[in-house]
Amino acid sequence: MLVVMFVAGKAKADAGVPAGGGGLAIVSDSDCPSGEAVRDALLGLRPVEEWPSLSVAIHTTEQILEVEIGSQETNPRQLTVGPDCATRATAVALVITTWTGELPVEAAGTPVLQPSAVVLQPSAAKESARAAPKAEARQSEIGAGLLAATAGGIVPGGRVEFGRMRRGSGLGWQVDLTVPAARGVTLGSGTTRWMRISAGVALDARWAMRRFFLDGELGGVAALTYAWGQGYATNQSDWSPTWGLGAGIRAGVPWGRTRLWLDLRAVKWLREQSVRIDPVTTGTATTANLPSWDAQGSIGISYIFQ
Repeated sequence: MLVVMFVAGKAKADAGVPAGGGGLAIVSDSDCPSGEAVRDALLGLRPVEEWPSLSVAIHTTEQILEVEIGSQETNPRQLTVGPDCATRATAVALVITTWTGELPVEAAGTPVLQPSAVVLQPSAAKESARAAPKAEARQSEIGAGLLAATAGGIVPGGRVEFGRMRRGSGLGWQVDLTVPAARGVTLGSGTTRWMRISAGVALDARWAMRRFFLDGELGGVAALTYAWGQGYATNQSDWSPTWGLGAGIRAGVPWGRTRLWLDLRAVKWLREQSVRIDPVTTGTATTANLPSWDAQGSIGISYIFQ
């Protein structure tokens, strides 16, 4: 029984040194690559008769091979490689050949190093992608339009606006200035003219398709109402601020950096306003409430920039 165990152990030790391989012993702590795989790769680089007499130890991790050649006191060589076992074996064989003698002429032109280079490229590409700054995902938009306001009579007007939002579909914000023409209300012997100049800020949500887009917005509005008399014995004027909530929907078509659109908006004024005419002589004052709602339809154009 002792004789059998001795013979088996001797055979295992000799497997690390093939016949004609001198004293080269290759030991690996993994099957990827195994010592046998490294010897097979080494045969493609140098005849067995030219193999050096030394020991090689291979320590493996998922991405790095550590190769110790000769004495344990020497500095180990580290290789960054991929998971392919054949590529790992070829890389170790090349290190052994390089550090123990000159490469043969016939091996210099072979593409032995190409598999390792190919493995390194995805990692380098990933690092470059991480280092590259993300592209700006937001854009600015400036626009203007003509409108028709309907509360208290239909009158024309104009609007200018500026917004910033995500490219394509997404959320953003918008500010605008709206100036409608004056409207009138008959009181007593004359007419009281009035107009509301408003400024708003709103949250804007856009849904963009290839050939059209839809916008929905909701926000707050502040306005200055100015009124003046016409046709009275004494014409006077006055102004008063107000505020409210606004909502709207817009549909449009893109054309390069330009957007052509139509929209509808409604505003609910939260502070009631009225105009009053006081008689010059004795009599009763006349009062009229101004509309607490306003509806507007617009057509306009916008331009996109960064």
